[in-house]
Amino acid sequence: MENKEIIEKIKTSVENSEHWTIYHHLTDKRGNPALMLRQINLEDPNEGVNIDTLNGVAYVFLDNGTPAEPGETFSIQDKGDLEAMQELLKIVEPFVRKDR
Repeated sequence: MENKEIIEKIKTSVENSEHWTIYHHLTDKRGNPALMLRQINLEDPNEGVNIDTLNGVAYVFLDNGTPAEPGETFSIQDKGDLEAMQELLKIVEPFVRKDR
């Protein structure tokens, strides 16, 4: 599966999500397509999750707003945060590399 196809499938899942919204369309430092996701109703607009692809697999970075730069860890404070993290894992699971 091509990187752009993966991003499109993730994008569709996010658009149908209860917990996540697309914050930015990006490319990572290697030029691969990427998405910056933000948890709906997140207080700090600079914190989110960056999903980018390399050679047909998805990679997830907890992000502070800079493309493909790991940032603060995702903080689970209440049940809604836990549900958001579980939903994020379901969205990316079909594309995460399994042979390592």
